[in-house]
Amino acid sequence: MQRLKRHDLVMAVLSLISEEFERSDAESIWDVRLPLSAIRGHLTERYGVGYSSDQWLNTQLRRYEDTLGVPLFARHRFAGEDGSRRQAISLYPEMVHFYQKQHLHMADKIKVANGTYDFISRSVAASDPTRECRGLLGAGSTVYHLARIFADRSHSGTRSYRLYTHNAAFIQTFLNENVDYSRLSVVAIGGELEPVTRTILGEHVEAACAADLDFVVQGTSRVCEGRLYIESGQEWNVKTTILRGCSGCKILVCTKHEFADQPLADSEPYGSLQEYDYLVVPRSWQENPRKRYEQVFREHERFLKPEILHWNYAIYSVVS
Repeated sequence: MQRLKRHDLVMAVLSLISEEFERSDAESIWDVRLPLSAIRGHLTERYGVGYSSDQWLNTQLRRYEDTLGVPLFARHRFAGEDGSRRQAISLYPEMVHFYQKQHLHMADKIKVANGTYDFISRSVAASDPTRECRGLLGAGSTVYHLARIFADRSHSGTRSYRLYTHNAAFIQTFLNENVDYSRLSVVAIGGELEPVTRTILGEHVEAACAADLDFVVQGTSRVCEGRLYIESGQEWNVKTTILRGCSGCKILVCTKHEFADQPLADSEPYGSLQEYDYLVVPRSWQENPRKRYEQVFREHERFLKPEILHWNYAIYSVVS
């Protein structure tokens, strides 16, 4: 029986963890623990692939983590019904590195990225298809997936884009030989590299603000009572400058998990939800227990007017 490529295997395991979280009454995705034997059964049922032992499956996951350079999973031991020692995994609890967060809620992030690209290409950039469309892609792992879509689709359509960014994590994405540079140009905003969040921090963001931008896409760490917070204090000034100093349509991308009833500790808001023009979030059709973040999101709907309700994503205009 064939097996999945290592990257596809990890994506399948992460998707299963997300699915189990949505079906459960757990309030945190880090509370989800899956026995490796159950994961093996899931892989056989859904993908038609087989792994002969828990050890073999765990080895493949570890090798992917070794290649990535950061842990993604925590390992747990427990006693099976026959008294044997079994192993389960959960998400690694200390996800602070960009490449760890990139894998968190990945399915939702891809939905949001696709929705944002569709909205930009059909709405923001639709007025004059002969004119170069200029935008700024901010920090965060959700925006990373949007950058990949811009790179992958640079050969399609007739629209050309000029993208400004201080997100160092996806610079390599734009250096791929498959990118059509006649339709996609990238301006990296200068500054000092912050290695954990993979952002470029400095005062050179004013150059992007001076450009005539059509759109700005940013993510956030926390939304509480309409105020926005980020985990990195070093990024605070850049985030605020972009939000309040750049022109263009302001688009906030979230997976909904950012919505909480408590602000981030020891941090001040860098802005508010109402400073953005649009919010893009994923849509879920699972009949699951209402999570706390869903309840908090519903409390923010007084600021939101539905514009596009797609099968995979929702786009709201932000109202006063």
